[in-house]
Amino acid sequence: MSQAAFRSPLRAANPILPRPAIYIGRRHQSTSTPSSSSAVPAPQQNELAKIIRDTIRATGPIPLSRYMQFCLSHPTHGYYQKGDVFGEKGDFITSPEISQIFGELVAIWFLTRWMEVDSPTRVRIVELGPGRGTLMDDVLRTLFNFPGIAQSIRSIHLVENSEYLRQVQKKKISKRIEGKDVDLSWYTGINEIPESDDTFTLFVAHEFFDAMPINTFEKTDMGWREVQVDNDPMHGNGLSTQTSKSGLRLSISPSPTPLSTVLPASSPRFAKLSTGSRIEVSQDTFKIMRRIGELLGTGKGGCGVVVDYGGDRSYGQSFRAFKNHKIVDVFDDPGNADLTANVDFAYLRESLAGTGTSALGPISQGSFLLSLGLQPRLRKLIDAATSEERKEDIRKSAQRLIDPLGMGGQYQVMGISSGEVTEEIYPFITPKKESKVLKP
Repeated sequence: MSQAAFRSPLRAANPILPRPAIYIGRRHQSTSTPSSSSAVPAPQQNELAKIIRDTIRATGPIPLSRYMQFCLSHPTHGYYQKGDVFGEKGDFITSPEISQIFGELVAIWFLTRWMEVDSPTRVRIVELGPGRGTLMDDVLRTLFNFPGIAQSIRSIHLVENSEYLRQVQKKKISKRIEGKDVDLSWYTGINEIPESDDTFTLFVAHEFFDAMPINTFEKTDMGWREVQVDNDPMHGNGLSTQTSKSGLRLSISPSPTPLSTVLPASSPRFAKLSTGSRIEVSQDTFKIMRRIGELLGTGKGGCGVVVDYGGDRSYGQSFRAFKNHKIVDVFDDPGNADLTANVDFAYLRESLAGTGTSALGPISQGSFLLSLGLQPRLRKLIDAATSEERKEDIRKSAQRLIDPLGMGGQYQVMGISSGEVTEEIYPFITPKKESKVLKP
């Protein structure tokens, strides 16, 4: 499920916002919006779109979360059931696939936290949505260079739904742990991972929460109303339409729905928004993050990092689709494009309340990596490269990770630590304000 969040406006018929033409890694952002011609050509049959239209015809408009579940997880036509969608040949590429430095520095942070709590002798590593297994492989390769923690790692727990990706992960990670007394297990959900009283847990979720199903709501004079997916009445009539080729569109529920009465009340921040505001809320994200807090907050405790694009606030217009590294209309080709939305890190923090853990940050990916030693590690890799071409590739890949106008600024890193944090934990440190008083 290596799921990886800019939202496009869901108003009217066009769910795409114009955005800067910069490639930020897993998602590519384009300046263009889907073109709207006076006549839409006859659409190519999309079996999943037909299933969704038939469902709406039978039951009425569906929540956006259900549409995302159809598109990403349908057992036959779902996006993540169709093989390897990562890398330059797929629809997106992630930070671990760009440079080994990313996973190495995540591992270094894990190492510092493990040492800070007196180096527990039993350690397990948990990852949500491991993709090709590249991040876990880099983390393990780095940690195995330190004998103390290398001998303490007892098990690896991967949450992955795709059987294809499980096999890809198994092939890569099994080589790394060959000859070591380390168990490797897969789960379909975070709730399947058992709590442990005698094990320190290291946790990572990289571009996972951005692919969690969301629900969108609009605040009206009559209260919150849900933005839903509906059939386009113009579809199939041979008439002009500005909606997608799939015959689906967005609509606003005329009356409250069960979700619109519950989810907008799940954070006190939402009540302060003005009329006309929209919010994207993922109830699965809240539940999963809370479970993570419970796993890290019990027994020997633990620590973790969540890396995703988004920010420390709510979003209302970030829902978008990616295909072949380009942004496309979310209704253009259901099941054949990745769907994503920005991550509300404040919501992640709120979900940890009462779990015995503390949230750290978030800070930008660039700050996280630079603080943990990206530059000296980069110099060492460049010095070891055997050709000028290879040196330049290494340099460009590292720069891509920390580019403040790209991945370095748009991806955020949130840390999690068991217990109540009374002092700031590096590198999640609040910048000190410079004194305006001139020193003699």
